[in-house]
Amino acid sequence: MTNMTGGLKVARMEVFGPRYEERQNVERIIVLISDGEPNYDEDKLDVEVSTIKRMGIRIVGLGITNGVRHLLV
Repeated sequence: MTNMTGGLKVARMEVFGPRYEERQNVERIIVLISDGEPNYDEDKLDVEVSTIKRMGIRIVGLGITNGVRHLLV
């Protein structure tokens, strides 16, 4: 199972949550490593990506197989 939506949500809430504001002058980047296409909560992925981008967080994707879609996020 590839739960990109859940992984991105955890990163947004845990890594870039309220305590993150204590770290000033630090780049906001999520590195998403995947071995395939999302197959859990895929219908919620666009909303999560939009939320993350509105927060000024950059998402960098790294596909580790040839089963990864190029323009997913």
